[in-house]
Amino acid sequence: MKYWMKSRGLLPARPACVALAACLTLPFAPGASQAAGAPTPLTISYSQKVGDELPLWIAYEAGYFKKEGLDPKLIFLPSRQGIPALLSGQVQVAAIGGSDGVSAAAEGANLKYVATLSPVYTFQFWANPRHATAATLKGQRVGITTRSGSVYAATVLSLKQLGLSTSDVAMTALGKVSNVDSALLAGSIVAAASHPPATYEFKRHGFVKLVDLAEKKIPAVNTGVAALAPYIEAHGEVIQGVVNAIVEGLKREKTDKAYTESIMKKYMGLTDQAILDFTYDFYANNVAPTVPLTKADQLQAAKDALGAGDPKVKALDVASLIDQRFVEKAAGSTN
Repeated sequence: MKYWMKSRGLLPARPACVALAACLTLPFAPGASQAAGAPTPLTISYSQKVGDELPLWIAYEAGYFKKEGLDPKLIFLPSRQGIPALLSGQVQVAAIGGSDGVSAAAEGANLKYVATLSPVYTFQFWANPRHATAATLKGQRVGITTRSGSVYAATVLSLKQLGLSTSDVAMTALGKVSNVDSALLAGSIVAAASHPPATYEFKRHGFVKLVDLAEKKIPAVNTGVAALAPYIEAHGEVIQGVVNAIVEGLKREKTDKAYTESIMKKYMGLTDQAILDFTYDFYANNVAPTVPLTKADQLQAAKDALGAGDPKVKALDVASLIDQRFVEKAAGSTN
């Protein structure tokens, strides 16, 4: 397992791992006792500073976790760090892409998705106008975050729709979505899969949208809420509280534009009102689900994208990564 994590860049080198452990003091270990009536501390990571995470951020800022008797610490961990932190117990819950979970599960990680924050691919595949055809993309640098995340899966799918494969282009891993977006605008890559707010700038600068996965509503766990199965079984009341708070956050996202845009300003650093409106409309009205139920077909897209080059992924039963009971209970209590 450690070898796999290192080979995919998911396990930090020893000094970085020590630093990560120092930053992520485990506040709530299985079996830890809590004072009667005291809120339960836990750590929740999120893998990108994008609109997929809005229900989580809203739940935190609006006090919905506290309402559930929880005292979470939210931390930003790119997906390459989020999965190792989840596996080591440094975080108890991770908001992370289905592709990352599929890759980890294929190598033996016992994790479950208990909710889906964005149930479709949110990506559009944009290119420099000089490379806006399949033929001119061949041999060129195409930006991705890592070779296991949602951006990678969306890029594989976009290339397929253009009649290309990953071997036809130079896949360039840049770590974060913001790095990929900046690289395309700067010209150090010629194409990339992205979503609002970055696509607002792509269009303004004359880049060409070659594939629109978001418009096609292709099922995906673009971002989901995951936890280790043993933790879920030992602390079902904590997971239920997390899911309840997120369901309430989703409702607030869809009904309170002004509040949601204030959250976008804080977490995404957006200031331009036109970009805020553009991004809000995309996520609240076109992406965010009413009921964040994780389904097998949402994970199947990640399996299809990653399984071509990985027999372990190809053999994975994606249904084994899903636990729907918490969303079902939360949705039932709000009806």
